[in-house]
Amino acid sequence: MPVLRLADYLREDLVFWDLPALDKPAFMTNFVALVAARVPAIDEPALLDRLLAREAQQSTGIGGGLALPHAMAPGLDQTVLVVGRIDEGLDFAALDSQPVDLVFLLLSPSRAIAEHLRVLARLLRIIAAEETLAMLRNADGPEELFDLLIAEDARHVY
Repeated sequence: MPVLRLADYLREDLVFWDLPALDKPAFMTNFVALVAARVPAIDEPALLDRLLAREAQQSTGIGGGLALPHAMAPGLDQTVLVVGRIDEGLDFAALDSQPVDLVFLLLSPSRAIAEHLRVLARLLRIIAAEETLAMLRNADGPEELFDLLIAEDARHVY
């Protein structure tokens, strides 16, 4: 099995910077609209419904200022990773009750469940390092955040 690389799923235009810290449903609505504008294959209303239903069951705020919403996305033909940096932090009902400032949204076609899980696992291994998170949080803009994430991914061989 070939080595999975985040660079195969993340595009620089899918790194969003200084997103407003709205309430969680408003944030998700805004975030999905931004993504749908750059990934036209996405069925925006269906995806938003899916993500909000998932958040209603259990928050994808995993703690440490991170949220990892993920879904099988109607209309999508390939797995896509999206990163959002939130201005001031958002109450995401995270496991540790701390505000979220980095959101990693993983979207996959319904037929790509195994790939979806592999990308999610890879992302979790990379962002588990406090040094990596500090670098991502201190990036000077979306381009640098993208470059740092891709560089960290390249450093990790699993």
